[in-house]
Amino acid sequence: MAIGECVSLSVHRSRLPYSLVSTMTARTMNFHPGRHGVILAALLIAASTFVLFSGALNNDFIGWDDEFYVLANPYIAPLSPAMAWQMFSNFHFKSWTPLTLLSHAVDYKIWGLDSRGHHLTNIVFHSLNAVWVFLLSLAVFREYRRRWYHEPPTDEGTKQETAILAGAVVSALAFASLPLRVESVACASSRKDLLSAFFAFPALLTFMVYAGRRGSAGAGRWYAGSLGLFALALIAKGSVMTLAGVLVILDLITGGTGGGRRRWWRLLREITPFLIVGLAAAAVAYSASEQDGSMAQVLRAQASVNRIELGCYHISFYVLKTVWPVDLAALYTYPGPPGFLLVWLMAPALTLASVLLWWKGHRAWLFAWSCYLVALLPMAGFVPSSIQLAANRYAYFAATPFALLLGAGITSGWAILRNRRRSGVLIVGLALPVGAILFVQAALTVADIGDWRDAETVWRHTLLVSPDHSLAHNEMGLALEARGDYADAVTSFKRAIEIYPRFSEAMCNLGGAYISLSDTSGAERVLRASAAINPQNYAVFTNMGNLRLVERRFEDAAVWYRNSLALKPTSSEAMYNLGYAMMLMGKYDEALDTLSRVIVLNPNSRDAYFLIGQILQKRDESRSLEAYRRAARLGNVQSQRILIARGMNW
Repeated sequence: MAIGECVSLSVHRSRLPYSLVSTMTARTMNFHPGRHGVILAALLIAASTFVLFSGALNNDFIGWDDEFYVLANPYIAPLSPAMAWQMFSNFHFKSWTPLTLLSHAVDYKIWGLDSRGHHLTNIVFHSLNAVWVFLLSLAVFREYRRRWYHEPPTDEGTKQETAILAGAVVSALAFASLPLRVESVACASSRKDLLSAFFAFPALLTFMVYAGRRGSAGAGRWYAGSLGLFALALIAKGSVMTLAGVLVILDLITGGTGGGRRRWWRLLREITPFLIVGLAAAAVAYSASEQDGSMAQVLRAQASVNRIELGCYHISFYVLKTVWPVDLAALYTYPGPPGFLLVWLMAPALTLASVLLWWKGHRAWLFAWSCYLVALLPMAGFVPSSIQLAANRYAYFAATPFALLLGAGITSGWAILRNRRRSGVLIVGLALPVGAILFVQAALTVADIGDWRDAETVWRHTLLVSPDHSLAHNEMGLALEARGDYADAVTSFKRAIEIYPRFSEAMCNLGGAYISLSDTSGAERVLRASAAINPQNYAVFTNMGNLRLVERRFEDAAVWYRNSLALKPTSSEAMYNLGYAMMLMGKYDEALDTLSRVIVLNPNSRDAYFLIGQILQKRDESRSLEAYRRAARLGNVQSQRILIARGMNW
């Protein structure tokens, strides 16, 4: 279906009997500023969004969640029905997002570990989401003006329709260019926000189509389509679980508040399936999440307030970052009592202001604010449902009403000014500040994309914004360790522990850095301290095995690795190290079996392929060379050198 057909007047009904908006006769959704104009606007929005975020194509994977969703994800290869079943039947990384995992599996099948391909997919999804916001804005603005301003439908090409088109374009560009979107697009593992919104936006649109056709033939198909799209959005990420509440508000926007008891009972019946599906998703998300894990405790230790205060703070925080999108980072610390209270009070103050504006006849503010509150509710922090308390990506879908509010202002302002003297000058005067806002947003977005270039860049920038965040120092230490700067990594891990003395993960990582520096006594000390705080941390057992390996106590190392695997059987690192220990002990058959299981857990383990090649070198030349080739294709330098020395490629 062409995009223009999605916003067409129903006069084309005989030729396009099932086009999206031509079916919406009951509410006369005839916002048709010109089919070609709509198509052109949608293409320009998608293209400009793609160009704006194209800098992310140069970004690398950053570790962080990328490690779990892409780099060491056992579910993304091989791409098969059996693996798809594993995605849908298991939790992964404290969440249930099988559709997102499937998208990563497709990317891995096409691009392997080339980060450009994974970022390309994110940019495409974001560009398409901008088009969805454009179409949704067209629908909402037209129905809002018809319902609340009692304006009759107008013909094609009128100034009113041009104003609606202009407002919808502004809404889409404001949504797309907001710097708060950067984390969702520039971080490969934040795909789940993009994919969930990609299905949630058309779920809203198709429900509007259904609402316009209630009681007529074919309405049920639109309703089923909306419910199905909602389900797809949930299995991409469960944070849109409150979409039923947004649908109620959308029905008020397009249908008014009248209708009596029969209207409300009908709406309740229609919304109930959405409520049931949303509640089921909430139960699944809560079951999968880490409620009392040590990492969650680290993050919550820096917010010594109750959940109501924390939720209100986050509601206000994302509004502030939308209006003033500076100092954005991967992690945030909380201000002291005066600053925290001032931000906290913004939420009730804005709620009161929206109600007062409603009484004055300005209803759009309350509609937009209500949609924001309902959409953000799962991620606001009233109920602990995620390890992280605040993240820019949490507002990807929820902050959309603010973009629509800006576009609605353009539509209303244009409609007011169009019949005044020198209307052209006045409209240009209206457009200039909006254009300036979009330009500044775009400039900030380009700069923020650079802050996600690689792991070290991300965490250096985060520490500029949140210098006292213990987790940021820990991640900085991991980034430094990855490039071999163990001394500076030790400094970062120590700072993380200084800020939060019970940070067992940082202690474990500090132990690993000490091992790399051959400080075995320091490693032993901090690893035992970490185990005392969190005896269920499998990584401590892995590092204790690494320590024994350095001390050449191979049997003891194998015991520690097995203990680690008892706590987490899917740890590819512990499994690999166990295979390495077996090889060093001369137990080659056991080593091969163990390393084969590593590849099942992590198909990207280039080092496992290399060790298999080493073990098979004198036993099976052809299998050894194939293992070296696989390792070389994944970037193992030693395998590449071996193949080059033999005059072979990979």
